[in-house]
Amino acid sequence: MRNLIYCELLKLKKSKMILISILGVLSNPCLIFIEALETHFRHPENVLTLDSMFNNSLMYIMLLTNMIIYVAITAYLFSREYTEHTLKTLLPIPISRTKLLCVKFYTLLLWIIMLTITAWLGVFLLSLTFHLMFHLERFTLIITLKWLICFIFGSMLMFITISPFAYIALKTKGFVIPVISASVIVMGSAALSNQDIGALYPYTATFFLVNGRIFNTGYSVIVAVILILLVSIIGYYLTFSHFIKEDIR
Repeated sequence: MRNLIYCELLKLKKSKMILISILGVLSNPCLIFIEALETHFRHPENVLTLDSMFNNSLMYIMLLTNMIIYVAITAYLFSREYTEHTLKTLLPIPISRTKLLCVKFYTLLLWIIMLTITAWLGVFLLSLTFHLMFHLERFTLIITLKWLICFIFGSMLMFITISPFAYIALKTKGFVIPVISASVIVMGSAALSNQDIGALYPYTATFFLVNGRIFNTGYSVIVAVILILLVSIIGYYLTFSHFIKEDIR
């Protein structure tokens, strides 16, 4: 399994998707930094904290930009064997289709963790820049590390809810439809991000779980977790069952 993951990573070595995804996730820290500058100059009476910088960034990461980026990566990983016509050369190898899919998901997980840490580091460095220029309240290492844990936890929740898009990528053998589907999901997340009922929408419930807001919605945490797991399980089941039964021509 380790060798297969290594081979998958080698296939990505010359891909522009890695650089594009890194630049994509770094757009969030830049937006937060610009927003902080605007707040500082237009409303200098407002107190900005390191917590607010990370919390605002977390919202963009889990509900908006990064969701689309992660789905685009998923579509790329799971459809590239079809678009590059390499699947017929992989299947004769004495490796089960289940293991091939597991390698894809492991690679996706590593990619998402790498991008999450990159986004966290971007927020930290730009927050440090703002702190040196104007001052941020509660700028401590403990808060910074706490948010690293929150970011990674959020990325794990995003990873398990992305499985339906892997199925869509395999089913359509392309890139476009999964990304369009992700855009629709993101629109729903944006609409429900300020509503308590968002706790029942799996892609918003993940964000509510990470920032602790779900306890104030009036809905059960257990119900939210069940809905998230249900989406994940259905996605994994459809992905594996489709790929295992598919007749490759």
